[in-house]
Amino acid sequence: MSYYTAPFTFDFEASLIYIDEGVPDVLCIPLYAAIKLAQASEEGIIHDRIAKGSGLTVLGPGVQEGITVKLLGMWQLKFPAGNYIARVAGGNLVGGPGGDPVAYSPGVQTLLIQSAASTVVTEGGSVPTAEQNAAAVLAAAQATPIHADVQRVNGVEITGTGVAGDSMRPVP
Repeated sequence: MSYYTAPFTFDFEASLIYIDEGVPDVLCIPLYAAIKLAQASEEGIIHDRIAKGSGLTVLGPGVQEGITVKLLGMWQLKFPAGNYIARVAGGNLVGGPGGDPVAYSPGVQTLLIQSAASTVVTEGGSVPTAEQNAAAVLAAAQATPIHADVQRVNGVEITGTGVAGDSMRPVP
């Protein structure tokens, strides 16, 4: 038996996730959402788990760490045969027999676009610009001044406040 949620068909007997014809790109977050639905389906609950996921920890408003989907056991993705390049992106897809998460499909070259430290910025979220970071550091420094008591420079003891009439100079 199988379970279908567009664009994925889960074949529980063959441990294959078939990708619909005409879908050359698979993103890891929607793939994992479909896997969770398949695992919770009538057919899915009587079979071993398909995959486990990790990541998506919120790092700030609209920013999350990336997802890693690990296919368990013999599970693999399978693209329809043809003459095209298929891509898996938007996170990391790992696992499968021999560490290969994608099953062979004649004529299909598959690109697994992986990241060692992926970050997901959702719509409406943003990462601060360099100017915003600099402004935040300056505001924090002005709110709580950094205590500095310069009494030595390059190993030489100094005196003076550094204002007009009391310049900083080596101690005689």
